[in-house]
Amino acid sequence: MNPEYVALALLVFALVATRLWEERQWRSGRFSDRTAAILVVGRLPLLAGGFAVITGQALGPTLTMTAIGLLMAAAAYPLVVRRLRRTAGRG
Repeated sequence: MNPEYVALALLVFALVATRLWEERQWRSGRFSDRTAAILVVGRLPLLAGGFAVITGQALGPTLTMTAIGLLMAAAAYPLVVRRLRRTAGRG
């Protein structure tokens, strides 16, 4: 088995597994809606940058992919905050 595939699978698994813990923290009131939203959208640049690093991309493409992930996260942040507030019944 290719070590690259193992690393990618571990990255995705870690992002999914930590989301379950974060959701419990948010539902119990330990995380605010804004904090939970940052953690949700923060996965996008982390996944893009992690994928680029694991697949051995050069610095330029790695930074570009991470920047695109950051832009997507910034665009999605207000939507995620609204969704979390609606889900919790706070707005």
